[in-house]
Amino acid sequence: MMRLWKVVVLVNLALALGVGLGYLRWARENRDLRAELARIQESTRRQAGNRTWTIRGVVRSVVPRLGVVFLTHEAIPGLMSGMTMGFEAEEAKLLDGLAAGDPVRFTLREQGERVRLIAIEKVPRP
Repeated sequence: MMRLWKVVVLVNLALALGVGLGYLRWARENRDLRAELARIQESTRRQAGNRTWTIRGVVRSVVPRLGVVFLTHEAIPGLMSGMTMGFEAEEAKLLDGLAAGDPVRFTLREQGERVRLIAIEKVPRP
């Protein structure tokens, strides 16, 4: 009977040690991940600001009443890869005369966390 008691105690000690070491490892990984996330957020904040980009694209759709134009655009360095998306115009009159299929050169301005269209012009077809 004494041997069974020792086995139970040893199994419980091993289990407690395993759980404790697992928790310590998890806590260390959690701390490291939080530090990495904070570093990335700080880096992103430093990059954000009042940057501007002038790039080329093609008009896909214009929604004048919302002041939005959908463009297929080339990569925007430091912001995003090339894709099709909508941009809010700083002023709705910027969108006057635009139609689907028009090749354009446009300027975006980052204002805090928002990116807005501040200029757009048609360019000759290639």
